[in-house]
Amino acid sequence: MTLVRLETVIVGAGLSGLAIARSLTSKGGSVKLFEARDRAGGRILSLPGSVSDDVRYDLGPAWVWPHNTRMLRLVADLDLPLMRQHASGKLVFQDQNGLIRRDVDFATMGEALRLPGGLARLTDKLAADLPPHAVCLKHAVSGLEASKDGILVTGSGPDGAFGFLADRVVLAMPPRLVAARIAFRPALTDVFSKRLNEVPTWMAGHAKIVAIYERAFWRGNGLSGDAISHRGPLFEIHDASSDIDAAVEGALFGFVAPGRGGAKSDDEQLRRDAIAQLVELFGPEAAHPLLVHLVNWAKEPATATSSDMPDLAGHPRYRNITLDADPWQGRVVFSGTETAPENGGFLEGALEAAERF
Repeated sequence: MTLVRLETVIVGAGLSGLAIARSLTSKGGSVKLFEARDRAGGRILSLPGSVSDDVRYDLGPAWVWPHNTRMLRLVADLDLPLMRQHASGKLVFQDQNGLIRRDVDFATMGEALRLPGGLARLTDKLAADLPPHAVCLKHAVSGLEASKDGILVTGSGPDGAFGFLADRVVLAMPPRLVAARIAFRPALTDVFSKRLNEVPTWMAGHAKIVAIYERAFWRGNGLSGDAISHRGPLFEIHDASSDIDAAVEGALFGFVAPGRGGAKSDDEQLRRDAIAQLVELFGPEAAHPLLVHLVNWAKEPATATSSDMPDLAGHPRYRNITLDADPWQGRVVFSGTETAPENGGFLEGALEAAERF
């Protein structure tokens, strides 16, 4: 069988993989980007509201911060708009006994910026701007085999098994997924495999809920949409309306408290409990959302492994990962936000890792 030869194969079409592909193709390189999901974006996921598919809400990362110089530069390069996170009004606070205060004058995310209509506008544009057929969705890479001629990349897609020969392979995916899902020939050492599995995938064990309403009623009640709860199931809540004036519809999003999500959670019960909590915090109008989105990332096989289920005590310290053993040295490169020393785990970290290319 004659194999198609490529300069670079990228595994993972999240922000880092897309940014790397953009950089390499702009220099004339031949690139193929394989993504196991049926969409580009990785952990960036924006789902539609009740009015239009163009009005979407972020179920993964949502915020860009003023110090995220790489993200701000990319947004500007793609000619995309930004808006400030809504922060006007009082914060709601709920203690562990359920006691609620609605008079806290504090904006938890007052400096944050968001993309109107969802952050996936950015990754969708990155993918669309690549050469035709550069991005292969629903193509799961399962094997890398080293030879003197290159790296044989194998896997399965909608049309069956595939194979390409690459001069270089970029693994733009969480290190734990590499260890769990890709077979190396010759095999990686036990020490290196263990090292990969010890790198936490940021937010992989978490879940996020967005409740969409006909209007942002909390604003009219003097509330910002921010809430902190020590009771749950949502422990942190914010206004998620898709435009600054909430002119189309209003939305609240919440992070599910550690221990309430996870791979074994009853997601339907979690939805019901979350809406009941929103009623407690914001009043009876919260009882009737037009639409509720829940993404439990712990149940996403392209995001999480069993090692990601324990709750993290804090933000991990990430660092670059180098496969410097023969015959892989220089031909298999790790990327992705979990390999960024300064901004690991964040959107900015995905772009930091992509700068190596």
